[in-house]
Amino acid sequence: MFVSAIVLAATVVSTPIPHDVARRVFDETRIASEDDGGRLWGKPLYGPMLLVDPTTRYAVGNVPDGAGFLKQDGSLFVGTLPVSVVIANTATEWNKVRWTMVMWSSIGARSVSRRRLLLHECFHRIQNDLALPAGSADNPHMDSLEGRYWFLLELRALAAALRDENRPSAISDALAFRARRQALFPAAAVNERALENNEGLAEYTGVVLRGTSDQETRLFMARSLDALDRQSSFVRSFAYSTGPAYGLLLDIASPDWRRAYKPSDDLAITLGRNAVAIPADDPAARAASYGGAALRVEEEQRAREQNERIAKYRARLVDGATIQIAVDGSSYGFDPYTVTPLGEAGTVYPTLDVTGAWGRITTESGARITGNWKTLVFGVEDRARLTLNPGWTLKAGSRAGDLLVVPAPKQ
Repeated sequence: MFVSAIVLAATVVSTPIPHDVARRVFDETRIASEDDGGRLWGKPLYGPMLLVDPTTRYAVGNVPDGAGFLKQDGSLFVGTLPVSVVIANTATEWNKVRWTMVMWSSIGARSVSRRRLLLHECFHRIQNDLALPAGSADNPHMDSLEGRYWFLLELRALAAALRDENRPSAISDALAFRARRQALFPAAAVNERALENNEGLAEYTGVVLRGTSDQETRLFMARSLDALDRQSSFVRSFAYSTGPAYGLLLDIASPDWRRAYKPSDDLAITLGRNAVAIPADDPAARAASYGGAALRVEEEQRAREQNERIAKYRARLVDGATIQIAVDGSSYGFDPYTVTPLGEAGTVYPTLDVTGAWGRITTESGARITGNWKTLVFGVEDRARLTLNPGWTLKAGSRAGDLLVVPAPKQ
């Protein structure tokens, strides 16, 4: 018995992603998709998936890639991804297959949290087929004092509606707070809609299919809105809250709302129309019902601290020496909860992993994307993290100390 146990243990191959657990993750996603039966979006959510360990780049797939790169191991297909592939929770094209990629470190221990993440990312893989293509727009007003204040009031009203605390009145308040915010910032309505119809719909999908009853799901979402980390940046993350909140309320008001929903539609407007809700006449007066006075004091303090952070980013990534790279064709991995806008100078991503035809660069100390989305800007201290592909080089920029990534001169 003792000898046999030693022999058996010696045959077990240790991998960064345990294969038996990976199989369970794939099975769990497939079963959730089958349970849905196309009810949400009219087609299966489950499809090609890659689970990837971001440290070692070890990947486990549920189907083969189109170039035979991954090696079959029973029902799995495994290998180490090349550095040209950005590792992130996303939908990605690689080796002739459109994948749902999920970082292994993101997969939690609880089934409901796993299902929410996995089905969120599965939505991204099929959204083009649903005529709901991915769209992205920065929302810098969501980092301003007024933008955050009215957004947080909107979330408080949505949480009340999800708990069915005078739901019609709470929906009207949420719509009023949203309308007030969007009236203060001319581009807000268009830019917010773009992110909600991308990340918001994906998160709604994950929340609906997390494996709990409709009532428990609404209560979970209400608790999530109440517990939202106020230190987060909402510039690229707000839709993870508003998308599922409005979607769940729409499921009550009009269960088939998804069938006719288009990229030009707005979740809040659609809810107002189907729930026959009219925004409250005086949102400032209604704010008192949601702790508006205390909230404003807290947000004013946060605004002062944020201004100090912005000054440091400007000193390093606007006024300091930088590495500049053309955005064209690049792929990104970043944390949407930490994005910081710099006004006309663009947006800072405190952590950013980028690959392109030119190579790859990563940072954990902040990088900037210009406002016109044409240029990546890293601090020169990140030069050691830059890997250039053959045919590319660095040349001096127009300012002392600046470097530009450019095609190498032809010999």
